[in-house]
Amino acid sequence: MSPLSTALSRFSRLCRQVCVCILALAFLLPCAAAARDTKNIYAGYRTLSSSLPDQRLMIHMGVWYPTGRKPGTVKVGDLSFSAARNTPILEGPWPVLVFSHDVTGNAWAHHDLAATLAASGFIVAVPTHDHDNADDMSLFFSDRELPLRTLQIRAALDVVLEHPQLGKQADTQRIGFVGFGTPAPAGLLLAGATLVPDAWPLFCAGSDAAASRQNIPDSLSSEASRREQCGDSLPSLPREVSPGQSGLPPADDKGLNTNLSTRAALPDTSAHRDSPWCSPFIAGHMDTLVSNMERRAAERTEKTVMMRKATQERIRLFKRLRDAVARTHQRQLRQARSNAIPVPPVVLPLLPPLSHDRPVQDPRFRALVFVSPGFSMLFDKESLAPVQIPTLFIGAGKDLWNRPSEQAERFVDMLGSRAQYQLLPEADGPSFQAECQEADPLFPLGDICGTVTRETRENVHTRLAEILKDFFHSSLNMDTAKN
Repeated sequence: MSPLSTALSRFSRLCRQVCVCILALAFLLPCAAAARDTKNIYAGYRTLSSSLPDQRLMIHMGVWYPTGRKPGTVKVGDLSFSAARNTPILEGPWPVLVFSHDVTGNAWAHHDLAATLAASGFIVAVPTHDHDNADDMSLFFSDRELPLRTLQIRAALDVVLEHPQLGKQADTQRIGFVGFGTPAPAGLLLAGATLVPDAWPLFCAGSDAAASRQNIPDSLSSEASRREQCGDSLPSLPREVSPGQSGLPPADDKGLNTNLSTRAALPDTSAHRDSPWCSPFIAGHMDTLVSNMERRAAERTEKTVMMRKATQERIRLFKRLRDAVARTHQRQLRQARSNAIPVPPVVLPLLPPLSHDRPVQDPRFRALVFVSPGFSMLFDKESLAPVQIPTLFIGAGKDLWNRPSEQAERFVDMLGSRAQYQLLPEADGPSFQAECQEADPLFPLGDICGTVTRETRENVHTRLAEILKDFFHSSLNMDTAKN
């Protein structure tokens, strides 16, 4: 064989080897990228704070997010959990979830679930609801509890989206909400739902408590009597508080005037005679809550009439001002022409002040999840009609307080085909929170930690994480997020 033939043969063999290597890389690189996407994402964590000055509320929250750094131990007071604290967020965009804890929780009540979702590609913000948490239940069973929660949820989202690092990697078109426990329906106000006081009387219609709760002694509202009647395991319930009492939000419902509607037509609903909500003690608090809703609605109606009159007067005032400005400008033009001086500039009329209305609805939220919710008796089909985004209600089969048949399933019935439903048979309300640690001051209601076994809690959290990921992947169209 000639030297030329030998060289050509070697060159041909080399070309084949190069082609094989290129094809191998073409197949392996996507696999490596997929492995990186699924295996090298961990949960980062940082704390953020803000406030709502008009409502005298503080917002302290934990935020979990995707990061490439391996987690360590994070300590918050005596609480410790696994996350990579203050590490850089991975390049997104990542969908955003805002958690709203139960009245017995706080920003760290769901740290394990938040970390699981962060490692799956979510930014998860969990604010502590001021005056509505395990350490301070001042707003529990107040007519302002759900509207104020909604404002805090919106503010928490604002803080995340405005953060110089997290905000740049947040997907503003894929934002969801997850609410836990009795106050979870605050998230419905984000989608345009309204609260109605008319539905509550029918909820317990015909029950023995409905007839007897009118004679509840005043002493029952005291903490000592409450303990005697209901035992130490129940959470503290608020007493009736005067509007100006220090430490509570002001009586003025500025920014909360679009979340309540009243109507004469009562919804069709069946009685729940054996419901814990119909016991004399709880029903008494619900009666007070609904009474306050009706009183506040009447005050708002009166205020609306006054504002309408004030608006008409303001329109007349600004018309007079515009006319006066126009006459002054015409006079100046005549003087300028007669005296051969430059024409004066046009004087712009004053603009009326901005409207005081600040609705709580927030179109940025595209999907909602409610885990063992309560307060279904404060809504009806008409008040839920504006809710048109995907919703998922999760019932807890062993929740003695928010029974699925009375709460989650009732919401689904009122929403119809717009809502999905899942049942976790072994779960109760407290089982959705992270396991309590010994001597943890962040969980003063220690009884909630022993309602289920550790194995059951782990199974509930694993299943809940799967449900949330599947729902948000579908409802937020996450599979097309980066296409």
